[in-house]
Amino acid sequence: MLLTELVPGAVVASAIAPALLLLWLVVAADSRPEPLRVVATAVILGALSTIPTALLELWLLKIPLSHNPWLAVDASTLLFIGIPEETVKISIIAAIALRARDFDEPMDGVVYGAAVGLGFAAVENLGYVTSAGAYWEIRAITRGILSVPFHGALGVIAGAYIARARFGGALGAHGRWRRPRLFLLAWLIPVVLHSLFDASQFSIPNADTNTSKGDIEVLLLLLMGLVVGFGSIVFAALLARRIARRQRAWLQTKRLPPAGWRGVWAQCLIGVGLSFVGLTLGIAGNSGVKIAGWVLTAIAVGIAWKSARDLRGTAIRRHVSAAVASS
Repeated sequence: MLLTELVPGAVVASAIAPALLLLWLVVAADSRPEPLRVVATAVILGALSTIPTALLELWLLKIPLSHNPWLAVDASTLLFIGIPEETVKISIIAAIALRARDFDEPMDGVVYGAAVGLGFAAVENLGYVTSAGAYWEIRAITRGILSVPFHGALGVIAGAYIARARFGGALGAHGRWRRPRLFLLAWLIPVVLHSLFDASQFSIPNADTNTSKGDIEVLLLLLMGLVVGFGSIVFAALLARRIARRQRAWLQTKRLPPAGWRGVWAQCLIGVGLSFVGLTLGIAGNSGVKIAGWVLTAIAVGIAWKSARDLRGTAIRRHVSAAVASS
C-alpha cells in the first residue's frame, strides 16, 4: 500500500519539521538575520552533539544510584541527562560566540543558541518518534508541542546569558565578576530546568496509580512538567525580548539587510519541506508517484538556486547603492 510505504518519510518529516519551523521563527525575529551558513553550521553541530552526549551518558550509567526509585530518577536526570546534554550544547554555543566573526551583536546569542538547541532536539526527537511504533503520530504531536520548543528555549537561555557575558554593558550587565557569573548561569539554569523537566516525566512510573495518592502524584508530576516546560519557553522569550530592546545600533558590515535574509529563509523553509515530500514519494510508490516525487525534489533544488540568485542580486544592488552614495 502506498500509505504504508510513505510512513517512514512521514515519521522523519514530523520529527524534524517542528525544529525547522521554530528555527525559522527565531531567525526571522532578529532585526538582522544571521548568515545561513553560520546558522546551518550551528544546527549541524547541535545535531552532531548527540553522539558524544550519548557516549558520555552510557559511560555515566556505570555510576551506582540510590535504591530509592524517586531519588534514583532525580539523580539520573541530573547526572545522566541534564549535566551532560546541556554541557555539550552550551560548549558549542560558547565556542561559536567566542570564535565566529558573525557573532557581533547581542541577539546573535539567541539565534545561535536556538540553532544548537533545535539541532540537538531534531535528532533526539527523531529517535523518540521512530521508536514509538504504531503510536508515532501521538508522540510526534506531543513532543512537537512541548519537548522540541523546550530544547530550543534552553538553547536561547544559554545563548542569551553568553551574549550578556560577551557584550556586557550593552545589556546592562556590570561588575567585576560579571563574565564568570553569566557564563555560570548560562550553564546552570538550563541544567536545572532540563533536570526538573525530565524528572517530572520519568518519575510518573513510580507512582502507584491504584491508589488516590498515586493519582495525585501523577497529576502533580504532569503539572510540574508543564510548568517547567512552558515556563522555560516563556522565560526564553522574555530574555530574547529584553536583549532585542537593549541591543545597540549595529555596526556596518558586509551582511545583507533583513529584508533580503527573511525572504531567503522563507524560501529555504519551503524548499526543505518540498524536499522531504519529494524524496519520500520518489523512493516509495509506483512509477507515477516516483515521477511526482522527483518533480517536487527538482522544484526544491530550483528554490535553492533562486535563493542564491536573489542573494547575489541583493548584494550587487547594495554595492552599487553604496558606490553611488560615496561618489
